[in-house]
Amino acid sequence: MRAWFDGAGWFVGLATALFVFALLAVLLELQSPESVFWTGREVTGTEQGGIITYHWQGQTYSLDGPGYGSAKSVSVWLSPANLSDGRLHNPIDRIISASLVGVPVLGGVGLLIAGFTRRYRWERRQLRQGLLPIGLDPEFADRHLSHLRHRNSSGQ
Repeated sequence: MRAWFDGAGWFVGLATALFVFALLAVLLELQSPESVFWTGREVTGTEQGGIITYHWQGQTYSLDGPGYGSAKSVSVWLSPANLSDGRLHNPIDRIISASLVGVPVLGGVGLLIAGFTRRYRWERRQLRQGLLPIGLDPEFADRHLSHLRHRNSSGQ
C-alpha cells in the first residue's frame, strides 16, 4: 500500500483533509433539521394565505409558509419520527448541502489521481528532456548476471 503513495507528496495529505471535511459536513447535515430532505418523505401540500396544508396517512397537518400567496402544489418533506414538523422544499438549501459534501469529495479524488500520476508524469518529463538513463544501470546488470551465472554453475 505504501508503494501506491510513493511520490504522491502533499496531494495525499490534502485529499485526506478534504475527505475529513466532507465526513464532518455529512455528520453535521444529519444533525440539522434539514436532514429531512435526505432521510424523509416528500408529500404534496397546498398553500392558501401563507398556510400550507398537507395530508399523511389520513391525518391533516399544516405549517406556516413564506408569503401570502396560494399554490395548488407545494413540496413538503416529512420526518417519519415527527410528522407534524414538515419542511418546505428549498432547492437552494439542498444544493448547498450537497455541494458541501460533493465538492470536497470530488476535489479529494482529483488530488489523489494527480498524486498517483505525479511520479509517472515526472519520469516521462525527465525522459523527454534526456535527463534519465534508459534501461538498466550497467553495474546492476553485471552484478545480477554474475550472480545468476554463479548460481547456475554451482548447480543450484
